[in-house]
Amino acid sequence: MAKRKKTRRQPGAGFTDRRTVVVDMLEIGSAHGSVTMRAGQDDGQLVCIVLPAPVLPSFVESLEHARLDAEEEYWRVIQHITTSTPVNGPGGVPRAVEKWLLAQNWSSVLAAAGEKAPTDSLALITHVGHIGLRLAPPYTAGKALAIFDPLQFQRVELKLLHACHAAHEQAVNSSAHPMETAALALRDISSRPWPPPAQPTLPTQEQAVAYMQGRYEAFQRRSPYLRADGNTLNLPSESP
Repeated sequence: MAKRKKTRRQPGAGFTDRRTVVVDMLEIGSAHGSVTMRAGQDDGQLVCIVLPAPVLPSFVESLEHARLDAEEEYWRVIQHITTSTPVNGPGGVPRAVEKWLLAQNWSSVLAAAGEKAPTDSLALITHVGHIGLRLAPPYTAGKALAIFDPLQFQRVELKLLHACHAAHEQAVNSSAHPMETAALALRDISSRPWPPPAQPTLPTQEQAVAYMQGRYEAFQRRSPYLRADGNTLNLPSESP
């Protein structure tokens, strides 16, 4: 799985043949020997993802590296967005973050990642303090880019590990090819309503602030993450 970036951004770059979703809601489970994810927004945007058991060890390892790498820039980015963008109402911050992220030239990052892994239909890429999961069949329907806040994966770490264990158990007890069962899992989760009828209880404002403060303090205490040699994408820079 390819990943990483370091580039000056070109605001307003668009996406052509790839569906792009900034993820605000994430549902994780397992089915037919695959970890399943439904990632999207409460307005109906959705990317359905299946990760067959054979790819899980490398995916989980790459995800942890991507999470640590993204967090190196995450706090500066969030501070910039929240202090420079007018925010209206309780949903103002997520919408401001979504709008800003979609303007951050992901298309050039994806193009550069494609040069390093042109046949890889499952790639994790860090850019502007966030994690991009580049997807294509058989892991999703069509081409997609799901953009995650790195703290999302921190919050669901135990749920993801539990789903990985369940997917491995299911795969061991199946004689079908992993890609056949992945197709069944994708069809299964794609047929369910979105957003889910049963919504989790959201934290209060005070709880959310306390959580973010705790995560920021933990980030300050840990050693800086050093990206491995060869994991930085060489992108053209804009003139100042």
